Amino acid sequence: MPRIFSNSPSGDFVLNPYRKMVCTSKVIWIAAPYVTATDELLEAQKAGKEVRLIVGLNDCTSPKALAQIHGLPSLGVRYFTRRFHAKFYVFDEEALLGSSNLTQGGLTINREANVLLDSEDDLDELRDLFSELWEDAHVLTTEKLEAFTKAWSGKRGAQDPDPWIESSVGKAEPQNSSVTSRKHTSETLFQESLRRQISEYRVAFKEIDEILTLNHVGRDELKSVGPSHRTNRFLNWVRLTKASGEEAWKLAQPLPPAQREELIQMLGREWSGLDSDRTQIPEEYLDWLNRVNRTFSTKDAIADTSKETLTHGLLALHAFYERLRFVDGGLKNLPSVFWTANRDDLMKVQRSLSYLVHGTGEFVVRLHDFISDPNIKLAHFGKFCGLELFGTIKPALCPPMNGRTAKAMRFLGYTVTGV
Repeated sequence: MPRIFSNSPSGDFVLNPYRKMVCTSKVIWIAAPYVTATDELLEAQKAGKEVRLIVGLNDCTSPKALAQIHGLPSLGVRYFTRRFHAKFYVFDEEALLGSSNLTQGGLTINREANVLLDSEDDLDELRDLFSELWEDAHVLTTEKLEAFTKAWSGKRGAQDPDPWIESSVGKAEPQNSSVTSRKHTSETLFQESLRRQISEYRVAFKEIDEILTLNHVGRDELKSVGPSHRTNRFLNWVRLTKASGEEAWKLAQPLPPAQREELIQMLGREWSGLDSDRTQIPEEYLDWLNRVNRTFSTKDAIADTSKETLTHGLLALHAFYERLRFVDGGLKNLPSVFWTANRDDLMKVQRSLSYLVHGTGEFVVRLHDFISDPNIKLAHFGKFCGLELFGTIKPALCPPMNGRTAKAMRFLGYTVTGV
């Protein structure tokens, strides 16, 4: 194979080695400030390859191209908005380094200069560089993609649309070697860590939900609830019956999409065929959902609730109910421990829960505030309590997650973190 690719009459199109290496590699890492061509990455994901893409959110990157690959398992996308100019493509045994962006122009039309590298030293150095950029880059969440799409469409053709785009999605830039640059605030790091975890949960939950739906997996007991709650109950069963204990999920290996789907189909068929008393669906489950919705479905409902009714609603959340393990006297004493630790301040509890579930802005930021800001934080009500409450009320925005469902995902071969 030639060593230089330049889209020139005497050379070769960059597209040709790129396509060849995408087809023959299991791992594909790409850094490109401008992105408009994602068809090959979509095909790679469908074939079970691991794909990571770092992009620039700017006037030259296509929201449509990003939407094509957004939210897919084993295909991670992160972004910068400034000071990101590196263009390189790392595969299993080779890499391309040069001037080509991931665009039709960069791959076929523009006069580019790209060198093919295949020495282990060069590949290791590029992998290290990519890993540094990957850690610095921000996760392209659904909310960020929507904001980018709106800003890109609204300012398309303007003299300088990039500042408008950055103001919509937030500044994201790679660190350089200066001491000042390498200082990230703990708040920023914490928010980005949460954003990544929730993005992982959403993608895994969505895939499991789609596999169960396509294979007509369900339970008569759950016909009156939405598919998100069906999937939540399936994952609960997986955790309790197939992944009980710590080793079962901690030692589980990541699986490619085809193997994950096969495993989920097999377990789904087993779960759907069980007698009711073996499904791990409590008789009170529908009542629990109704209690949570009655108590927390609106700001007014939360504001009007009494201490007793609010407590009753909280106890319908698995993640909160599980707190009894850390309370002397168990369930009988959990309510009093919760209210004592929160100074019997009903108004603060109402205000905090209302902010978490119904506040404005990005949910990740609110969840961060909820578990870290002393003015909002509630004792005995952590990350998974917040995720399960929000997901129960608004499953279309975030699935109803708790510690059990996250551990079940790990057992099923997903690389979710934060458990």
